[in-house]
Amino acid sequence: MATVVMSGTDRKVSERKFYSRMALFLVFVVLLGFGPSFYLRNIVPAYPRPNPTLPPAVIFHGLVFTSWMALVVVQTQLIAARRHAVHMQLGKLGMLLAILIIPVMYLTAVGQVERANQPPFTDPLTWTIVPLAVIVPFAVVVWNGWDKRRDVQSHKRLMLSAAIMVVMGPAIGRLPIAPPTMLGGSIQLILGLALFIPLFLWDRKTIGRTHPSTRLGFAMGALAVAVPLAVFWFNLPWAKVAAHLPGVAA
Repeated sequence: MATVVMSGTDRKVSERKFYSRMALFLVFVVLLGFGPSFYLRNIVPAYPRPNPTLPPAVIFHGLVFTSWMALVVVQTQLIAARRHAVHMQLGKLGMLLAILIIPVMYLTAVGQVERANQPPFTDPLTWTIVPLAVIVPFAVVVWNGWDKRRDVQSHKRLMLSAAIMVVMGPAIGRLPIAPPTMLGGSIQLILGLALFIPLFLWDRKTIGRTHPSTRLGFAMGALAVAVPLAVFWFNLPWAKVAAHLPGVAA
């Protein structure tokens, strides 16, 4: 069956709705995943997983990532309102925030060793590979998004991909979807990649093919999933490496 490609006018109208709705959907996923352990802690029942106390560093991490997701929503709403000049100015702030996110990712990853909030099928040192594996792919996608900020179609897809990458593992991984086993944890890691499906469908609907920036975003997301899976399933000695990372308190 032939793919029906939208006209330019229809695409611009639908495009604003698509990216706005995707941003709001990702925020919903974040709230669903982190509600019991962060946003609504001690208000709603916790999911059946380790939920240790929240030291200041973890609270700071949560505030930084909340700011990132809030900025994603604001940016899509500004485009929907055709306030492109404000969007571009906030984009500079977004890049600074993205730069800040990278060390925050690292410090939170190594800091969780002491907190021992890993699932029961692994140990704290090995579990650091899950958050650490996202850092380089996230940086690659964000940098490309900034570099292609004048290429509107590439920029939008890359920044949406960056938002998906910071949501898919932490938020989806906290949902009580599968048992806390290696197989269950692996399923949830892979399931996070399903957040890219709407973007693939959008590409097919609007341009009749997968956009190169969508492919890059998904490839980086898949890499962030594949590395931890390789460590878990092939019993790679990541724990020995993690034990020597700066900031680890095993």
